Amino acid sequence: MVPRRDHATVAFTFDLHDVDHPSDVRHAAEWFAERGLPATFFVPSALFAIAPLAEALRRLPALGHEVASHGHEHDWNEIDALMGGRPERLGFLRESHARHADFFGEAPASFRSPRWCTLGPHAVHALAALGYRADSSATPQRFPLFSSTPLNPGWWASPRTVHELAPGLLEIPTSTLLVPAGAPAFLTLRGAGSRTLVAALMRECRWSGAPLVLQFHVEDFTPATLRDRGWGRASWRDLLPRARGGFRIKLFLRERDPDRIVATHRGVVEACAPLEPSTIGGIARARYERRPSGRTTAAQGA
Repeated sequence: MVPRRDHATVAFTFDLHDVDHPSDVRHAAEWFAERGLPATFFVPSALFAIAPLAEALRRLPALGHEVASHGHEHDWNEIDALMGGRPERLGFLRESHARHADFFGEAPASFRSPRWCTLGPHAVHALAALGYRADSSATPQRFPLFSSTPLNPGWWASPRTVHELAPGLLEIPTSTLLVPAGAPAFLTLRGAGSRTLVAALMRECRWSGAPLVLQFHVEDFTPATLRDRGWGRASWRDLLPRARGGFRIKLFLRERDPDRIVATHRGVVEACAPLEPSTIGGIARARYERRPSGRTTAAQGA
């Protein structure tokens, strides 16, 4: 890989789900660890009860990775509650936090909402009260029609740099240029398009001082993945937006060849070689450690 040449930071992150295969989790975690690249794995706590997955997840900290929270069930009930639910609907955040602490022996420091949904004030308060130090749910200036909630403006007006959501809780946005720099975009843009997107965001990060935050799925690093990518057959209904899920037609625009998928994602990682790798929690710690007298500043880069 190209030697690192500057002090800009990159955070490689993974969103895990109950359809992920343990072998894909192991392969992705080991691939990054072998290259000295710590990653942040956002995990729904319900996965801790799935024995084969639990075994793979338990090894992540030993490989130098951060394990963070992705909610409990990662379903629409949780999304609705996070976006605007009353406090009594947010009990799953406490349950997820407790299960994580019991499973790993320490509480999670970072959180990402399911489907990058927005966080209402009650959700922000609950996360801060539980002791989370960082959230990475925001996708600033994401075009809403491309999202899973196309009728919601989402994070359109959110700052693009690291900022505080509440005292002690930083927002570390997922890097976005109309679409998040994540697996769905990489599958759609393919190799050259994905590298162009990341190159543009890298230039912005060097200028602003914000970290480059990328999102992946574990199966996209495994040519022989056992995960079923089947999306069925396209129909005219897929051209219509759904309040929950958005335009389904976007699924059929994505790359399907396993070798090209892996090449695209590895190419994205290799393009980030000049940057200093960190985890979401590591970025938050560095911000707080270098802040004078423990005072809070708003929108600065990490």
